[in-house]
This record gives sequence, C-alpha cells and structure tokens, in this order.
Amino acid sequence: MRLKRILVSFIALFVFISATAGHWYWRHSFEAMQLQHQNWLNRFVETIDSKLDKYRHIPQLLSQDKELVDALQAPNNSAQIEVTNRYLQQANTIILASDTYLLDRYGNTIASSNWNLPHSFVGKNFAFRPYFQNAIEGKQSAYFALGSTSGQRGYYYSFPVTYAADHIGVVVVKMDLSSIERSWQSDNSIYVATDNNQIVFMSSDTDWLFTSLSDIDSETLTSIRDSRQYLQTDIKSLGFQGDLLASSALLTDPKGNIFTKQYLATQRDSGIPNLILRVLTPLSALYIDLFSFISVIALVFISFYLVVALVENRRYRHRQIEQLQAEAKQKLEFLVMERTAELHVEIDERVKTEKALRQAQDELIQAAKLAVLGQMSASISHELNNPLAAIRSFAENGQRFIDKHKVDRAKDNLNRIVALTERMAKISQQLKSFARRSDANELSEVKLAPVLFSTIELIQPQLKSHQVKLDCVIDQQDILVVINPIQLEQVLINLMTNAMQAMENSPQKQLNLSVETTNQAVTIHVDDSGPGLQNYSEESLFEPFYTTKENGLGLGLSISQQIIQNLHGKIHVTQSSLGGARFSVELPITDSALTPTRKPV
Repeated sequence: MRLKRILVSFIALFVFISATAGHWYWRHSFEAMQLQHQNWLNRFVETIDSKLDKYRHIPQLLSQDKELVDALQAPNNSAQIEVTNRYLQQANTIILASDTYLLDRYGNTIASSNWNLPHSFVGKNFAFRPYFQNAIEGKQSAYFALGSTSGQRGYYYSFPVTYAADHIGVVVVKMDLSSIERSWQSDNSIYVATDNNQIVFMSSDTDWLFTSLSDIDSETLTSIRDSRQYLQTDIKSLGFQGDLLASSALLTDPKGNIFTKQYLATQRDSGIPNLILRVLTPLSALYIDLFSFISVIALVFISFYLVVALVENRRYRHRQIEQLQAEAKQKLEFLVMERTAELHVEIDERVKTEKALRQAQDELIQAAKLAVLGQMSASISHELNNPLAAIRSFAENGQRFIDKHKVDRAKDNLNRIVALTERMAKISQQLKSFARRSDANELSEVKLAPVLFSTIELIQPQLKSHQVKLDCVIDQQDILVVINPIQLEQVLINLMTNAMQAMENSPQKQLNLSVETTNQAVTIHVDDSGPGLQNYSEESLFEPFYTTKENGLGLGLSISQQIIQNLHGKIHVTQSSLGGARFSVELPITDSALTPTRKPV
C-alpha cells in the first residue's frame, strides 16, 4: 500500500513538472530557433551582397569601352564584331561572370562572350526583358530571371551605352546563382529566395524551385507568364497557409505529414529589389527535442522512484529477515554444529586422500624411473662389462710385468685399473642417485649446466648402443633454477630415450640438446631427426596411457608433464629443424612463485 501511494504521488508530480518544464522548454527552443533563423538570414544577406555587389558596376565600366561603341555604330562590320566578341569573352573570363553581351537600341544581341558556343546569344532579341527596357531609357537596372536561351537561372545587371548623349545600346552582365545555393545546406531547415509573388527562385530543396509558397490568382499568373521572367514554367503552388508577410510566422502545409505539417518561417528582405529570403524549419524538430526533454525528466523520475522503491523494499525485507532470524537462530546454530562435525570428517578424509594420492604419484614417478633404468640396463651392463674386462686384462699383464721386474709398466697398468674403477664408481653413483626416491617438494636452487651434464653421462651408454650422435649446446654455465635435480634428470632422460627410440629406423640418428634463455625463463630443447609427430596432437601425447609404441604404457610423457608443472614450468612439442620432433621444457629463472624451502647444493 505504501508503494502504491508513493507511485501515485510520483505520477502527479511528474505530470505537473513535465507540463511546467515542457512549456518553458518549448518556448525557449522556439525563441532559440527564431534567433538561429535570424543569424542564418543575416549570413545569407551578407553572402548575396558580397556575390552580387562586385558585378553591380561592371556594366557601367564596360559601357565606356571603345570596342562596344564601335560595334554599335557599325553592327555590319564583321571584323569589328569579332573584335568585340573576343573582348567580351576576355572580360567575362576575368570577372568570372556567367555571360556578358551587348544589345543594340532594339534589343538585338550583336556581340556576346559566348559567341562561339552552341547556345550563343548573338542574334537573339531581349527587348522584352525589363533590364533592357530600363537601361535603354538611361537607368541602371538589376533583374533575376530564367535565361530564354540557356534556360539557366541568372541575375542580370545592365547599363546603357551612350554616344553623343544618345543611348545607342545596352551592355548586360549575367551572374550564375547556383554558387549562392551551394552554401545553403541544412539537415532540417529549408532555405528559399522568393520574389514579391512568393515564387521560389532559389532554394536548398530543388523540388521547391519555380513553385509558389501560397496560391496565386489567375490574373497575377497571367502577368508573370507575359513577363516571361520564368519563361513557360508551370508554376505550381505549395499551398502554405499562414501570414507570409510577417517576419516570423507559423505556416501550415495541408499536404504535409506529421513531420512536415507545420513550419516556423522567418523572412527578411535581401536588399535586392523583388527578392525575399526565408528559412523554414519543420516544428517536428522541436517536437522531437521536447519529447527527448520529457523523456529525460521521465527517466529521472523513474530513477528516483526505483531508488525509493528499493529502499522501501529493503526495509520490508529487513523486517522479515529480523523475524526469520529470531525463529531460525537456534535451528541455524544446530545445523552449523552438525555441518561443522561433518566438515571435520570430510577434511580428515580429504587429507588422507591427498596424502594417498601424493604417495601414489611419487610411487608412479619412482616406477617410471625404475622403468627407465630397466630400459638402460643393457647399455649400462655393456658400459660396466668393458671396464671389468679391461681391469682383468690390466691385472694379468701387471703380474707378468712384476715377474719380469718391469715395475714401471706394472704401475702404469695399476693406474689404468684405478681410472677404470673410478669410472665404474661414477656410473654406479649416478645410477644410485637417479634411482633414489625423491619428494616433489624437495626443491633447491642449482646451476642448470651440471644437471644437464649428469643427464648426458647417464644416457651415454644408450647413445652408444643405439649409435646416436649427440650435440649439446649450453652457452651459459651459470644459469640458476629452482628445481628437483633428480626429477628433472628423469624428465630429460625420458625425452631423450623417446627420441632415440623414434630414430631407431632413421638413416641419420642425430640428437641435439640446447638451452635458450630469456629474462624470465630458460628453455631446454630436445631435437631429434626421427619421423616427427605430424599425425599426433599435443594434447593427446600428454594424456595418461596414450602411447605411440607397441609395448608402451603411455605414462612417460604424462609423468614428465606433472613433474614440470610441479616445478612451475611448461612442456610442449613442436616440429624440429632436424625433421623430427622438438620437446621443449620451459622453467622459470625467478623463484617468486615458489614457497618450499630451498636446500643448498
């Protein structure tokens, strides 16, 4: 009920404010539009004056030229007429007029600037034009009309040519009015220039040309046709209703739609006889602005109402919540205690499960290392049997050297035996270190190069047995990374073992181990010259139990990926420049993301 009362109050207030503010906004916009019309008309008057004024005195200046007087005195002298034609053509080009021509005392054109054009005025009679009639009587004349020859609108200035105090002809300069219209452009308003009979002579809307703003009686139409000001143009009426003589008035178009029904019309004399300038703007522009203004007010009221409604709703809900809280407090406490006990049980089970999963993962990693050792056993056995056979041979030879009292030769054999035993001990120590169970959290900051060299030592027997050539490129020996060295060795041995198996049937067996560093990470590349992995996607290669080998388990790459992810790194595969596959292991150089305690190495 309270919200309904608030809504009714808001609606009443909205109607009152909309009516008051809308009336003020309409009046303000209407006055602003009238002022804008006046500014436009002032600018148009200045434009027309500047365009036409420069031609006003040109006929008077031309009337004093000897060429024109000579042509009027000897109109049958073709040489003189040609000189006058070229003179008028040159003068017309200089003053940038539409046409310049010379009439005799009877209105016949004897010379013209367009004498060599198809629509030449030469030979035409313009005695019916008022500009000729006024000028031959000794008056300077200005007149706008449709050209009887060119059919183009023009403004005409004329002046009599006088010789011995007698008016023997008239010189006329015609200006093209289209340049004035080009500056009359607007999206909403229409600009027109009319004569005293409201006939549109210039307009920004070409459909309005040579129409009358209001109805013209038949007698006036007959007079206009007789003057041939607009030639034989059929002058239709636009039918505007209103006070066309007022400086500012509302005009109604009976044939218009809702957007062109009413116009605000503002007029002003151009300063040129018989030429009135007007600006007409549809009131639909004001209606749209008023609607937008009322819409803004409506949005403001709606926003205020929604805020009030939200506050009232929150108060109502707050009261309901307080009632529900009082009833549900004891029940909630009981549920909390019950759920807390269940969460403790779930947490204990989760801890046990995570511990079991971690242990299973470590067992799986350890099993993978032992599997790698199993794959390496034949090569390692061969690597150990050779030194044992050499030791036996050196020992037997040493006994013979002692029997022959060749102590130096015997010592040399013993030194070789010592070197072979150290080599066997080093291999055994590496295998023992590699086979040792390691924890994923045992991370330490170590140099990368020794880890890579240890890996190469472990894989060396397999390289020999598979007859694989290994190239190792390590430009920087002091790169520090935070890793588990044994687990990284396991990953690299797995990748290199896979590469050797992939190159088993390749004619050229080349394995490259390279290191690439940036400011933030170090990347270890393992490239082979095998057949590559074009037919396998990177996502499927690292899935558990997915294998490309006949007897493989599909766990090597999956475990390697888990190990590298635990080291906050990435592993991915691309095409190698050797023709095979490139497996890249990316490790961070910085340790900002690592939380386990470092162990010095």
